[in-house]
Amino acid sequence: MESPRVALLIILLLFVFLTPEQPARRLRQIDSDRIEDERRAGLDVLANSSYGQLNPKANSWLNLTGFREVDGYKWDSLPAAQDLSLGQFQSNWDGIDVTENLPIFQRVTGEIRGKFYHNDISGISPVINLTALDPKMDYLTARFERNITEREGELSLSIYDSQDRPVQEASSIKADISIWTDSSPGNGWQAKLQGVHLSPGQIIMSTASSKFDSVPALPHFALDVGAFNASVPVMNETMHKIWDRVFDDGADGLAFAPQCELIVWLQPIPYRFPSLDSTRASDFLHRVEQELSQPDGAPVGQPPPLSFSAVIFSPDCGYILSSPTIFGPKIETYWTLAQRLLFAYVISIGMQIALLKRQMEKASTPSTRSRIAYQSIVIAALGDGLLLFALMALLMIDDAAFLMVAAAAYLACIHVAFLEVKFVFDIWTVQVGDPARAEQERQQRTATNTTAAPTPAPAPTGGQATSADDTVGLPLPATAPRPEGATPVIIPSDQGNPVPAEIPSPRASFAAIYSRFYFSLVMLMFFSLWATTWPRALRSAYVNLLVFCYFSYWWPQIYRNAMRNCRKALSWEYVVGTSVLRAVPILYWYFANNNLLSIDTSPTAAVILLGWLWLQVTLLASQQFLGPRLLVQDSWCPPAYDYHPLLREDDVEANGMSIGRLASASEAKDKDDRTRKVFDCAICMNEIDVPVLSKADNTSGRPLTRGTGVAWLEQRNYMVTPCRHIFHAECLEGWMNLRLVCPVCREGLPPL
Repeated sequence: MESPRVALLIILLLFVFLTPEQPARRLRQIDSDRIEDERRAGLDVLANSSYGQLNPKANSWLNLTGFREVDGYKWDSLPAAQDLSLGQFQSNWDGIDVTENLPIFQRVTGEIRGKFYHNDISGISPVINLTALDPKMDYLTARFERNITEREGELSLSIYDSQDRPVQEASSIKADISIWTDSSPGNGWQAKLQGVHLSPGQIIMSTASSKFDSVPALPHFALDVGAFNASVPVMNETMHKIWDRVFDDGADGLAFAPQCELIVWLQPIPYRFPSLDSTRASDFLHRVEQELSQPDGAPVGQPPPLSFSAVIFSPDCGYILSSPTIFGPKIETYWTLAQRLLFAYVISIGMQIALLKRQMEKASTPSTRSRIAYQSIVIAALGDGLLLFALMALLMIDDAAFLMVAAAAYLACIHVAFLEVKFVFDIWTVQVGDPARAEQERQQRTATNTTAAPTPAPAPTGGQATSADDTVGLPLPATAPRPEGATPVIIPSDQGNPVPAEIPSPRASFAAIYSRFYFSLVMLMFFSLWATTWPRALRSAYVNLLVFCYFSYWWPQIYRNAMRNCRKALSWEYVVGTSVLRAVPILYWYFANNNLLSIDTSPTAAVILLGWLWLQVTLLASQQFLGPRLLVQDSWCPPAYDYHPLLREDDVEANGMSIGRLASASEAKDKDDRTRKVFDCAICMNEIDVPVLSKADNTSGRPLTRGTGVAWLEQRNYMVTPCRHIFHAECLEGWMNLRLVCPVCREGLPPL
């Protein structure tokens, strides 16, 4: 088995090292002179232009890509977007003096999210000649991406403010924006924004590309002259840092589709505390920021979230979006919540490991392992494996909470790879591997012991008869056939002998289990990654289906209990504990508003999933206390031995089991009450008081298999083996956890 693998590895290595290298592809050819000319033109616009110079009505334009009249952008709608943002500013700051201390956060790094609405604007949609506007790019399609046509949707912004931003002064700012609509991909329409953070808290940002030279033109998006003058030096410094990326020149600039450019205005919503004026509120928020950046235990309580109003304008696609409120936590609060959730998940994983270890210790014998449905453990392990891959991905892309994520990933790996999969292999070995191996060994022994029939001895001459013990008897009758002296010898052909099947070793079975499990897990992971690109409705349905399957891991155990007539396979601390510990981390995303990933909550779906899980737990409880085949027809399941039969006083044909045929360590002891008998348990040597059905109690002639009322409950207190020995139920169950033989006569017992 190892040789083909080694040969395949050698072939792959030879293919890698002997394949001739292709000549390096010329990715770009930078025209330094042209880029320098464009950079100087941008700096010239920053230095020499004035506020209001971009005015299509006055036929005033900027000498920048995307800002010329021939470019065809819908700049006549820019004043409408500015007026809308100015109206939000005036509404937010109504009654507050913006010249004094401002009740807002000075640094706004964080995650904000909210709904937006499409604003109707007059005019026709712009028609853009991409070939003339951006001759360096070859687009595969002329249809614009990020073209929002829906009436409403959802947007999120990950804002990265300058850490060294002086208070009340302008500074550069960045953000990643995601816009979700019915037509957007699974992760939304995404874009990177660059802009300026002004006083009092205003933020102006825009996208930038080879067809939209927005960095030197961004001050012209300001709402007043003061904001324009404050933006110019900031964008001048920003342009010196990023000009080589903005004006990058690609020799083979191939793109799938053009994207709508975005201009974003964010207006902060000041905090209004009932008991504090604006000055005291500003001081409180300043203390909160200091505590978040440099914690010293100050009693600041739960920090308030970031809150903004937003306006988004696309000059090339000609639409305006507005949002009255988008809010979310500051980055420090965000990571504090993330660390708490990770710590809670670490505790959950640790408790699951402890419960699984205890269950593995209790199921350490073939008898107990034969009751457990390994398919249930496989389903749970697949779900835990997906969570492990998510932690590993988070470990690679983010270093903010490395130690906590690494601890969670380590425990999840121990839980899945070293415990759950090992437990599956142990159960599979008892239920499938060992019986199959024993059957193959039996067939091999049968094939080996099969030999040719022995050649019979020559018949005696003289017409004498031979008896069964090979002794010579009287002469044969005259009419009897005479031996001809030749005995045919038949040589069997070796073509009919079955070739003994190769018996797989435990090592091969172990490798097969691991390879199948991890192959299924990797395929499920890739399919789930593909599902993240689906539209939100399909992606939500897929996640609900995935959680539904994950919460169905007790059904295989319920089915096996019914098929084998088994009342108890797993301990209740494991069943209840794992059900709770697996459900809580999943249901957090369904119930918690403003959760860590800003996932839309769905309490209805959560209640359905939780009810589905606890329905299975309830069925497991009913199988233990009311019988594994309760409400199940006998024709649906194979026949199984009943360890809790009704005992009869005398022999009645086809009416169950008679105590006359019942044996124990001693004979049944007489009691005054004829409806009860006392026996001795051969395991604990204590007495067993059992109810007995008299002949007069059953006159219908139908077989009785289950009592009623108190008698039915008392049936659970004793167990009768097929060899007619009676024991306490707890005693025999404890014995059968170790060996499936009768403690008295050593006869084999059917499993519980």
